[in-house]
Amino acid sequence: MGNPFTTTVVQFSCIGGRVQPRAANVRAVEPAAGLPGSERGNLYLLIEVTGSGGGHAALYRQMLNAAQTAFYEASGGLSAALVRAVRAANVVLMRANEALPEANWRAGISCAAVQGSDLMIAQAGPSLIMVSHPQTIDQYPAQAGGAGTALGGPERPEVELYRTTIEPGSMLLLAQSDWLNIVPPESLAAVTAAENPRLAGDYLAQLAGEAELSALIVSFGAKIPEVQDELADKETLRFPSPTAAAAPQPQAAPATAPEAMPTPAAEPIRQRLFGGRPSPHAEPQPEPRVEQESVAAATDHQPTAARGPRSPWALLLALIIIPLIVVALVVAMLWFRTRAADAEFQQILTGAETAILEARSLPDETAARLRLSSARDFLDKARALQPDDPQLEKLQSDYAEVLGRVNRITPLYGLIPLWQFKETGRKFNRILLGGDSLFVLDAGRSEIGRFVLSRLGDSITPATPDVILRKGQPVGNVAVSDLVDADWAAAVGNQRSRLLVLDTAGGLLSYDVTWGATRVPLAGREKLVLPQLVKSYGGNLYIVDTKANQIWRFRPSEKGYENQPEPYFAATTRVDLAGIQAVEIDGFVWLLFADGRLLKFFGGEQRPFELKGLPDPLSTPSAVVSQLDGDLIYIADAGNGRILEFTKEGQFRRQFRPAQGNPLQGLRDLFLDEAGDKFYILTADQLFKADVPRMPAGVQAAPGQ
Repeated sequence: MGNPFTTTVVQFSCIGGRVQPRAANVRAVEPAAGLPGSERGNLYLLIEVTGSGGGHAALYRQMLNAAQTAFYEASGGLSAALVRAVRAANVVLMRANEALPEANWRAGISCAAVQGSDLMIAQAGPSLIMVSHPQTIDQYPAQAGGAGTALGGPERPEVELYRTTIEPGSMLLLAQSDWLNIVPPESLAAVTAAENPRLAGDYLAQLAGEAELSALIVSFGAKIPEVQDELADKETLRFPSPTAAAAPQPQAAPATAPEAMPTPAAEPIRQRLFGGRPSPHAEPQPEPRVEQESVAAATDHQPTAARGPRSPWALLLALIIIPLIVVALVVAMLWFRTRAADAEFQQILTGAETAILEARSLPDETAARLRLSSARDFLDKARALQPDDPQLEKLQSDYAEVLGRVNRITPLYGLIPLWQFKETGRKFNRILLGGDSLFVLDAGRSEIGRFVLSRLGDSITPATPDVILRKGQPVGNVAVSDLVDADWAAAVGNQRSRLLVLDTAGGLLSYDVTWGATRVPLAGREKLVLPQLVKSYGGNLYIVDTKANQIWRFRPSEKGYENQPEPYFAATTRVDLAGIQAVEIDGFVWLLFADGRLLKFFGGEQRPFELKGLPDPLSTPSAVVSQLDGDLIYIADAGNGRILEFTKEGQFRRQFRPAQGNPLQGLRDLFLDEAGDKFYILTADQLFKADVPRMPAGVQAAPGQ
């Protein structure tokens, strides 16, 4: 069976926090068509060995060799060949233990064979494989820690076999089972959902940290049909054949006809060069009068019997030599001009390279940014001259690397798209997580949709979101009006966890999976002038009233919020809430404004606070979230398509951007799942999930921290 895919293979190995170019315990075998074993397909292997003995590299090589040989030499079907491969590796390890009993080596093995679009998996002992499909990501074995008997012991290991299919865009990840000791399965699922294997490897490096781990990544792409022969045939039909070119031509006109008239294309050139005079190579005439007659006769194209034969040199000069001289002059001029342009281009590249090197060596981030600004100018000029130059491409890569370090950019490799909204008329402004449910508030349609996360958290299950609340829906014998805002209220005391929603009529609604939508008593609704934002914290409900320039605090009662609201701001505190975008409460009250201000309050009084160390200003900030049990706060910067990380003292630490492109441009809301270390991100038309990147060990967060 022919291989219908192109493959890209990436080995990953991390030792002591340093990524290595090769992994000793993995192997990819892809026989070329026509070679022995090619009919068996491709084989991908990963072995993980534990034990007190040294020499792991040699042991890996022997086991991989044995498994590969057994697979390609075994008779029978694909599953039988894989079983033979696992058992051959087991024999090698058993013999090694017999020779060195104190080593007590044990191993797990993951084998994946691809034959056409079929993928067969064989595993024994500790092992882990993930396979991405267009809508799902499969994990083998399905449960972490589900390993059977390890290789190398007295018991014969049982080989677990699985069969699935792959398609263009699928990615195969063979990984050590130890990965699941440091990251959840969802993070590895995000690796297989990466756009390409290089990004997947970069994300693995981010996840690995200081751990010693390895993996093998294989991506499958569609093969482009070979059409070279067909194109060659079509090209042949465009030109006359050599036999046609050699066919007899019509006989030349008699010598009495004008024999050397220039072609229409050559005539203007000859006339321009000579001004209509006869060629200097023309034969001399006996008398000037005859010459004039000859010229007149030639001009009138009248045959003259008295004139002798004309020399061909004039025609040769006019048609060949002079045009060649003109071409040579043009080429020389273009050459000198190109040389000058190349010299200018190289000078610009030198300026860019110097600025980048200086920025790289500067310890002060502000000074480094100034030098990078100069480098950016040089690169823009160079791109206008020669946009595809390889030197320019390398300098742009160097510039991006230094800029990322100076501006503390951390790529969001594990950015997983969960849902794309294709309908028109939507205007999203809130995303919330409660249990395994994601709730999205659509102010454009005045409705709330519910999504259910899969077990791995890499997808959501409904074909369409379940609309749990919408304008006009009767709840408690009263129709729901326009929805203002919502928040997830955690369980406190006798209150269960639930979604709280405020509508424009001042009514408060509740939703949970068990009880559905219900009405919640809310006293003092007449005090609300223009409520805009809702937040729940510690059992209390806070409503931001922008018209009254007040935050109303509602304390809980037995059935809801039947106590009269209290103004949060102290009598001496005056706050203009115009332009407020978001509110967050973690003991402090944080207010984010459209102009980039973040104000901090405690006990109704404003506390000194400013954002420090930010490399460039905020642009249309849309959300702020904070750690309840930590010292970090995050701001969604919609205009720049990024998420910023600060300490609660205002010190900038990092900024998170997508590893490729900028799908977060114009993001609407951000939810922090602190327990799961995840971001849930809402843009104008998409729903994403991303891991909160770890701060690399030993990296200083910000100057002075």
